[in-house]
Parts: sequence; structure tokens; C-alpha cells
Amino acid sequence: MKLAVHRALAFVILLMAITQTGLVQAAQAQAALSPFEATYSLVIKGWPDARISHRLSRLEDAWQSEMSASIATAEGDELSRFRLEGDTIDAQTYASGYRFLGFGERYQLNADELSSLPDRQTALFILSRQANNARCTHSQVAPCRLHFLNYEGEETILKYRVVGRDEVSLPAGTFPRITLDAWNPDKPDRHLIFGFHPQIPGLLLSLEYQREGQLKSRLTLQRLALETDRNQRP
Repeated sequence: MKLAVHRALAFVILLMAITQTGLVQAAQAQAALSPFEATYSLVIKGWPDARISHRLSRLEDAWQSEMSASIATAEGDELSRFRLEGDTIDAQTYASGYRFLGFGERYQLNADELSSLPDRQTALFILSRQANNARCTHSQVAPCRLHFLNYEGEETILKYRVVGRDEVSLPAGTFPRITLDAWNPDKPDRHLIFGFHPQIPGLLLSLEYQREGQLKSRLTLQRLALETDRNQRP
């Protein structure tokens, strides 16, 4: 069950940044940041369905990205903080953990450990911004390479390509979408198909995990609340 909880979070957070330092330069002409709260349903073959929550919020001098997952009697959570100065994103801290029947573990990465590569929560935000301007859009073009630290602080590398732009209808509404196909170069038969919102940095619309051409899990956005929506409520 420990693996299942971290797998549920990893399906959503298994993203990284193209960088050689912890300071990541984002592409130009990026969409403005908007705090949000999102809720997803996650269906994993062979496991009970999971519910995942994602919140991006603004602190005094930083942004905070939080995710939590619940599967039957187990639960997991993940949090990161990063600073955004102009187009530069600086990962600051990361924490995650799981609990199952009263037992669990916690993991942490500090600023020093994140000085070379960002954590996967910060990388999720970075990749969602870079998708708009990524050049790896054709099979004859070399894929983009992505580097990040997993929850144990181990470097992970994926390759990805932008494979489509469309409009998708979900339980949360109808949205424009940019689709990325990502894979681990050591496991080329396993693919993560990400769908990002091009105007809301950090927001994941959809995600599929495929192995040997077969769908193993699917994540779907069920509910979305933007800060502007909450501010307009009476």
C-alpha cells in the first residue's frame, strides 16, 4: 500500500525541469500565475479508486504547491515551496509522506539539497509553463530531457514531446489543453500522457499512464476553483 500511495502521487507529480542548477529560467511570455484548488479522480488498475487534491497558493515571498491522495485506508501528501522572481524559479523546500493503518514515513528535501535540481512538485509547475514554448513537437526532433529529484532525493530523468493541442470536456468544465508524452529512457515501454492548461500554470487537466501500449491508470479533473472565482462569491 505504501507503493500505491506514492504511485498515485507520482503519477501526478512525476515531472522535472530542464536545468543544471536549482534556479530555473522559465520561457518568455508566460501566463500570469493564479492560485487555484483542484480535485481529481484517479483510477489505477488493480487498486481502489483514489481522490487527489491539488492547491497552488501564494505566500508572502513564495508560492506553495500541495497535493494529497487518498486510497482506501491509506493516504499520502506532498508539499513544496518555490520563489518566482521574474522568469526565474527557485525551489526552496519539499516534504512528503504517507500513512497506512497508523504507520507511515516522512521525507524532506531542504534548499541545499534542491540547489542542483528541483523537487517534483516545483518541476510540475515549471513543466506546465514550458509546455507552451517547447520545441520538441515532432518525432523527427530530439525529445526534451527533464531532470528532477524524487521524494527520496534521487535524480530522475524523463524525455518528453508535445504531441497535441485541443479542447477537452471534463467534469470540471471545458478547457484548452496541451498534451505531452513523457517516458523514462530506461523504460521506453512506459509512457505518461500529461494534459496541461496553457493559461493556468501548474494546473494538470488529465494524465494517463500506459505500459506496453495498455492503459494502466487515468486521472481526470473533477473540480476547479480559481482565486478569482472565490473572490467573486457573495
